[in-house]
Amino acid sequence: MAPFGDTARRAEASRRRNWPGPRGQFLFGCLREFRRDQLSFLRDLQRTYGDYVRIPTVPGYDVYLLSDPAAVEHVLVRNYKNYRKPEFLIGPIRLLLGNGLFSSEGDLWLRQRRMSQPAFVRGSVVRVAAGMTEAVERLTKEWEAAPDGRTLDVASEMMRLVLEIAGATLFGADLATCADAVAAAERDIFALVRYKMDNPLSAPLWFPTRFNRAYRSARRLLDGVVQRLIESRRESGSAGNDLLSMLLAARDEESGAGMPDDQLRDEVLTLLFAGHDTTASGLSWSWYLLARHPQVQEALHDEAAAWLGGRLPTAEDLPHLPTATAVFEEALRLYPPAPGLVRQSLAPDEIEGRPIPAKAILMPSQWLIHRHPDYWEEPEQFRPERFLPGGDLGRPRFAYFPFGGGPRGCIGNTFALTEGALVLAGLAQRFHFRPVDDSEIEPDMTFVLRPKRAVDLVVRKRA
Repeated sequence: MAPFGDTARRAEASRRRNWPGPRGQFLFGCLREFRRDQLSFLRDLQRTYGDYVRIPTVPGYDVYLLSDPAAVEHVLVRNYKNYRKPEFLIGPIRLLLGNGLFSSEGDLWLRQRRMSQPAFVRGSVVRVAAGMTEAVERLTKEWEAAPDGRTLDVASEMMRLVLEIAGATLFGADLATCADAVAAAERDIFALVRYKMDNPLSAPLWFPTRFNRAYRSARRLLDGVVQRLIESRRESGSAGNDLLSMLLAARDEESGAGMPDDQLRDEVLTLLFAGHDTTASGLSWSWYLLARHPQVQEALHDEAAAWLGGRLPTAEDLPHLPTATAVFEEALRLYPPAPGLVRQSLAPDEIEGRPIPAKAILMPSQWLIHRHPDYWEEPEQFRPERFLPGGDLGRPRFAYFPFGGGPRGCIGNTFALTEGALVLAGLAQRFHFRPVDDSEIEPDMTFVLRPKRAVDLVVRKRA
């Protein structure tokens, strides 16, 4: 009779053999290739091995890459309780967001989700959408007052605009004066988060490395901004028409208690970043793609001009502006905020006949599925008509999931889609965008899939 250890090793070897994939190096598997160019590496794996790939990393730890919508639905919906965000991901992210909705787990996450959910239903988003339109109007006046035909870094402009919208709609505050400082602090913290993810054995935060010093300075600034937002609202004693007011008024349905101060701070930080960084990135990619596809840009302009007649759009106009929403959704298809999710199995499982061991790391990949030729015709092409009524062609539910899905799906997806469409329709009606040159812009993988460099476009006023 074979020793138990030999039996267990054979069982594990059998499970691994059921998954195709590269052999990798002895000690570090495919980590070097993965870090060198993650997006190209994932694409090559899918083309070589298919939709289910085992990627060896350090001994004893493999990553299971998923680019089948059925597998994604299994992990995010059908058996979601067996999968959680792993600590090596959540630990660094807590440096930025604390225990907010994105990074919390278990009972804490469930309680916070229930308390926050009313602030993000469609009716609540429509009520705060006037702040989005007002911010677009201010930017429109600024651009119209400037010389015509100038070159703008649209990525920087969208970051500034969306941060202003976040201040008005989420917190009832003007963040324009600190927009540059917040953006710089964000970059410093993201640099540390990414470094910690890539180097789990890096120096502790108290050690004065360059990354750590920049992080502490940035975190002090952000904590100060958030604390002033909360104190200002409490001192005013008035319930504003914004999401911070709703969070302050939220009560746990079981205990009747409101959010503790430290939890409220973490939720405000989460809203601040989730409420502007991903949307700013999506809008930057949208203008980049529209500038390179003038016929789509003209269709967006003509639709907006015909319905709006020169005024700026409101949330009530969006059903009549389907191209604006479709452009934003197509940009999120090609450049999703995250190229892949990361989950860890709590217990052994099976996905489409393939065994999953306990504590396995799974990566359902938006980057691969959103460009999968089985679900998208000409998947590399920018074609917003895919998202117009009747354009889905019976695709599986998780052929498109830029906001994740299931119980842990992004709580702010309606907010982001509303904001993106209002900005695109409002600005495309008044301005024309064209590229400075034909060079392509690569995505930067630091936390959010944003453009790696400035998105310089020539902006002209329309008659």
